[in-house]
Amino acid sequence: MKSVVNISSDQIAIWHLGEMRKLERNGVDREIGKVLVELDREGAFDQCLVINGPGGFTNLRVGSLALNLLKTLKGDQISFFSLSKPELYKMAYDLGLLPRWILMYIGQKNNVWLRDLEEQKMEKMVKKSEKSDLEQELGELAIDMVYDDSYFSLEGEEKNDGNQISYFFDEEKMTLVWKGKSLSFPYADLMKNAVEKLEANYMMDPNVG
Repeated sequence: MKSVVNISSDQIAIWHLGEMRKLERNGVDREIGKVLVELDREGAFDQCLVINGPGGFTNLRVGSLALNLLKTLKGDQISFFSLSKPELYKMAYDLGLLPRWILMYIGQKNNVWLRDLEEQKMEKMVKKSEKSDLEQELGELAIDMVYDDSYFSLEGEEKNDGNQISYFFDEEKMTLVWKGKSLSFPYADLMKNAVEKLEANYMMDPNVG
């Protein structure tokens, strides 16, 4: 049975047994262990795709630690597969869904990453408020998936103007939707980086910024 845990967004999201469970960052350190054990009792975790970085340091740290602990409690009876957002979005860019440039959530109130998906590098850290200027300079921008639709919006803007990526899951695949277009990835294409132990993929120094 395949499950997906996204520890890279503003909320930790767990897709398991066909349902999504989301945990707010406030108090996530107290809740996630209990939630994972509860879900495992409903149906054992087996193969788990973890969307791992960049994101908020708390969610990355707490999420990876809790998943590793669950694996230990289960006698290592879970297989983890780690996939970063840049790797996922690069695949979507190469297949024509996403534009070259994307603003990526890194867990900060005002700052985000401007990432070049063609060159697969972080161009620079920018303010969310620079979004319109960057669109004028670079053309189309994709916006990272976050569960708070207002996170990337300026005052007076629509909460989600269609530039924000959405994720959908079912038993066989993960689907990305952007500007009304969709692209599906069989889990076999995403679950290639098997890891014995999850390491939080901060992609930057957690003591800086």
